[in-house]
Amino acid sequence: MQFRIIPLVLLSLWVGFGEAAPGARIEDVLVTGTLAPQLALTSSVSVLDTQQIEALNKTTVADLLKTLPGLLVEEQGGPGGLTAVSIRGGESNFTLVLVDGVAVNDPTNFRGGGFDFANLNPNMVDRIEVVRGAQSAIYGSDAVAGVINIITRRPQQGHEQQAYAEGGNHDYSDVGASALGSIEDFNYTVEVASRDEGEPTPGSTRDSDSANLRLGWQPSSSQEFSASYRYLDGKRSSYPEQSGGPRYALYDALDDSDYTQDIYALGWVAQLAPGWRNTVIANRFEQEERYRSPGISPYFEVPPNGADTDFTRDQVRWINTLKLAAGVEANLGAEYRHEDGKSEGYIEFFDDRLPSDFELDRDTRSVFADLSAAPLNDLLLHAGLRYDDPQEFDSETSGQLGVSYTAGGGITLAANWGEAYKLPSFFALGHALVGNPDLQPEKGESWDAGLTWEARESLLLGATWFHNDFRDLVDFDDETFRNVNRKNIQTSGVELSADWRPLPSLSLRSQATYTDIDVKNENTVLTGRPEWTASLVAQWQIAQRWDTALDYIYTGQQWAASRHTGQEVTGKLDGYHRVDWVLRWQVAQAWQLQLSVDNALDENYETAVGFEAPERAYRVGVMFSN
Repeated sequence: MQFRIIPLVLLSLWVGFGEAAPGARIEDVLVTGTLAPQLALTSSVSVLDTQQIEALNKTTVADLLKTLPGLLVEEQGGPGGLTAVSIRGGESNFTLVLVDGVAVNDPTNFRGGGFDFANLNPNMVDRIEVVRGAQSAIYGSDAVAGVINIITRRPQQGHEQQAYAEGGNHDYSDVGASALGSIEDFNYTVEVASRDEGEPTPGSTRDSDSANLRLGWQPSSSQEFSASYRYLDGKRSSYPEQSGGPRYALYDALDDSDYTQDIYALGWVAQLAPGWRNTVIANRFEQEERYRSPGISPYFEVPPNGADTDFTRDQVRWINTLKLAAGVEANLGAEYRHEDGKSEGYIEFFDDRLPSDFELDRDTRSVFADLSAAPLNDLLLHAGLRYDDPQEFDSETSGQLGVSYTAGGGITLAANWGEAYKLPSFFALGHALVGNPDLQPEKGESWDAGLTWEARESLLLGATWFHNDFRDLVDFDDETFRNVNRKNIQTSGVELSADWRPLPSLSLRSQATYTDIDVKNENTVLTGRPEWTASLVAQWQIAQRWDTALDYIYTGQQWAASRHTGQEVTGKLDGYHRVDWVLRWQVAQAWQLQLSVDNALDENYETAVGFEAPERAYRVGVMFSN
């Protein structure tokens, strides 16, 4: 074990169960991992707020997530490669990803529904909430290892308008504008952005256009209506995954993809009685993608292939929040989900082009209930139960239990248990060549226990132990040339972190995560999941108009696979250290200049076999806000 890797971070490092990267210390409700917004959860939670996101000025949401405990990020070189996030060593498609509460995982893709975090523009993100552990009792299928909720900007009182432009080397550019605010009973948010991430590594490009519209109406103190629409249009290119990248690939032919996303949402919240709040939420997620890959020469294992996919998910959720007694609240509700996926694809074997088409749909009907109780001022209890009836599969019942106790002396103890499941993806079920309609849901069970200690008003320390048992994982079988349920994986580890403000103008936030992954009864390893990760974030208000942020990331050795030799070969990538730096100057009340240096130490490392990370890069930006 490489304990020597963290000398920079272990100044503080204990971390938090229920830790919330210091944003959770403010009086703000959590909307993720719960059926109704709450001030506190028993679950292990992290939050990145507006101020932290703006201070770090990252080019991807994945880079923001690297600063949080328990999150393992896998990247394929530059911006055009796929970026996946694993929670506590689980598969990347075990992470349910929400945008403003709307699920955006696409089960038609070859990643089994894993989300590509490179699609998100951080400049349109207001807050990120992460809940670790099995969450099917709240969300049903897909939340096997945890949930990441990306929350876009919310209107404030009055009117605010903003415009920004940023440029850098390797032809990087990012421009956007927004207007948000409220007028009497109405509130609104309008945002547009256009980003071209250039070509920081050979062949790896991505550019996208985004728009976000949100409207709200509160006709009385007891009712509120909301409507929103989000649009994304992007395209990317990259060397094929596991091709050996720019360093080892035998040919320079690239993957390319064009995609669009549309997210629609409607909401109604009504306080029907003093102890009864009614919430109805309806949303739709649509994604279309055109994907083409040249395969991996010499084509024995990965021939040329492509697909045009179209996926739609409609969800309606009804929640009744009941205040049963002082400190006791229950949520009762029901949900309907319809998913529809279609793929028209092909795989080329020598001179033959074989179709790989599939078209599937399914309905899931659910009922759920949870209970939160604080029988004592220092004690919080939570229990949840959900029943799902998915089409073509047996019904699933998922439970969840949690407890948090403030013992005194600034010490809080917490423990959680949960069950989860994931329905097989449409790709795994229906693909004409490797699909298996007899696949069964993947299952998960998680436990964690932790301690936080507020050693002083300016110092919060903590530690969390976790264990996950994932069963019936979908895997490709070489002998039958199809997907099967067989893997059993157990992950366990410790998450450490600290939040320290030694001076009013200086804050430090650090974390370290150790993850042990055991693939039961198989002599194999899992790629893209390092044993050790760590980070340190420092934010300093240098003077009235000057502030700076520096973050250090350590990623330990990790297994990686490549097929550029004609067969799969696995090996270990070296660990690496990375430092990013941001300097901001408030030139005038409405104007701000910003300088960002990515990979400031010009660390040379690989994120996948043959895929080198971008070298040192500079970005200069200007922002107008009024």
